[in-house]
Amino acid sequence: MMGGTRIFVLKMKDLIRIGIFTLLGLALLILLLVLLVPRGRGAGPDESPAYNYGRFTPGTYVSTIILNDEPVQVRVAVSESDILMIYLAGMDDVQRTFYPLFEPRMRDLAEEVLRYQSAYIEPKTDYPVTTGILHEAVIAAIRMAYAD
Repeated sequence: MMGGTRIFVLKMKDLIRIGIFTLLGLALLILLLVLLVPRGRGAGPDESPAYNYGRFTPGTYVSTIILNDEPVQVRVAVSESDILMIYLAGMDDVQRTFYPLFEPRMRDLAEEVLRYQSAYIEPKTDYPVTTGILHEAVIAAIRMAYAD
């Protein structure tokens, strides 16, 4: 075996290439961290108004979704401190035919919101687009109910 000092000769082209790949690797790592680390939006009492008890003005609040150029209402009934009921109103047969997932997804979403008493949840579903539309409508209706 050869013992002793080893000498590496690096050309300027190699140093530039190593520097560029190092910077790209760091940029990719930072991008992944920014995208994958949860920011905690709506996750705690300080960030979500849904944790303030005595928070609602009792009543039924309505948010509208347009399906097939016709409005469908998402209604949220609340008491002073609880979300009582969430349901779709005004869906006709044509809308039910063209959007068959809306009613079952609304039942699932309503069940989760009522269980946690907050719209600031991550809905569990295999249909993220349909559930996302309904979730935004529920959040809009609950925001109307907040007592100022």
